[in-house]
This record gives sequence, structure tokens and C-alpha cells, in this order.
Amino acid sequence: MKTKTIKCAFKNTSGFNLDARLDLPVDFDTTKSVRAFIIFCHCFTCSKETITTYRLSRLLAEQGYGVLRFDFSGLGNSEGDFSDTTFSSMQNDLKSAINFLKDNYRMPQFLMGHSLGGTTAISIAQDYEEVKAVVTIASPSEPRHVLHHFGDAVSLLERNKAASFAVASRRFDIKPEFLRDVRKFDMQEKVSHLEKPVLIMNIENDALVKENNAQNFQTWIKAGTQLVTLKNTDHLLTNREATTEAAEIITDWIKTLE
Repeated sequence: MKTKTIKCAFKNTSGFNLDARLDLPVDFDTTKSVRAFIIFCHCFTCSKETITTYRLSRLLAEQGYGVLRFDFSGLGNSEGDFSDTTFSSMQNDLKSAINFLKDNYRMPQFLMGHSLGGTTAISIAQDYEEVKAVVTIASPSEPRHVLHHFGDAVSLLERNKAASFAVASRRFDIKPEFLRDVRKFDMQEKVSHLEKPVLIMNIENDALVKENNAQNFQTWIKAGTQLVTLKNTDHLLTNREATTEAAEIITDWIKTLE
């Protein structure tokens, strides 16, 4: 791909260094040579190098955008302990990423996320006047949706005990605060006040996030949405052609808002 990548890092509100990559057009010279900056949030228990985040970020950079992808606390190469993760901490990490771009490059105009990363992005978008729009990809309409990964761990957390759960054969420790935090969020109430357009990307026959989640967002958001369904791929967009199609759709949509 005709892009360049800058290694970078920034501190979150807890003082941990979060590892990041800024994907840029290959001819990047100054911030003026970038059409707009985008922040891409990866999926739950994933990283900035997960195939969905990595490919889409670079494809968008090819089209002239600067895309910041970062590891949430305790994941990838970022500092922190994943067991301390909550949905609120993910929101705070994203806010730290926004501040990093604003202070060192330019304020991001678009927030984007895959799976729970998209839910995180849409949950804070209204807090920033400069953010024009949001893109969600296979995102659950409620943060508590990720509890389906937890299995028997939920009953332990409900008894105020730490627990662990498995995703893709990897185990993660988690604390009761996560359960309490995701259950307190009312996303319908939150996004009903969103005054920014949203591109909602649904994946046909997604084994992890069903279509009703995209439909919920479309119903709840009053500012205007576009719902697109990607076919012949899976939750992680491992089909390269589907990823390319998604990047083209996102680029065309963003261009209408610049």
C-alpha cells in the first residue's frame, strides 16, 4: 500500500503510555496534505494490529486520510492491566487519543470503530464539536453485549469476585467493575441526542454481532444514518475484497461530509 506509518504513543488519564500508529498518505509532508484525520478504535480484546483495523486504516490512508489506530489499555503494546478495563476506561482512552491528535497534528474530524470500538466511538462523539461524523463496523448497540464472551464468569462477577473469560483461545482476567460499568450505560438514551451523521456497517450473518444491533442504531439515531450490509465475509472482515469494499464505501461517504 502507498502509505507511511509513524510510530507514536501518548498517555491516558491514568498515566499509562498507549502505543499507537498514525497511517498517512505516502506523500505526507505537513498536516495540510492530509484530507482529514480519523481515529480508529479496535474491537474488544483486540489490538491496533488486528487485521480489520490494520487493513482499513491503511486503505483510508491511501485515499489521503491520516488514521490513528491505538491499543487500548492493557492490550497490544499499551501499558496497563486489562483486568482494570471498563467501558468508561475505553472512552477515556479514546478521549486521550483525540487530545494527542489535536495537540500534535490536527483535531480528528471522524471517529471510527470495529465492534465494541465502534460503540465506544459513537458514545463520545457528541462531546466534540469538531467531530463531524462516526463510522461503526459490526458494532453492538449496547456495551453489555460483550458479556456473551464471559460465560460462567458473569455469575462470579455478580458475586463481586474477579473472574476470567476466553476469546479465541486466549484467557483474560476481568474485575466486577467491568460488569457494573457496562450495565449502567443506556446507549439508546445516549445516541438519541447525537447530532452527527453515522455510517453503520453491518456484516451479513455475523456470528458475533447480529443485524438487530445495526437496526437499533438506525432507529435510535435521529441525526441521519446510512446502513450498509457487507456480504461474503466474517466479523473480522478477513475477506480482503470485503475490506476493500468497506474502505471504498467509507471513503465515498466521508467525502460527502468534508
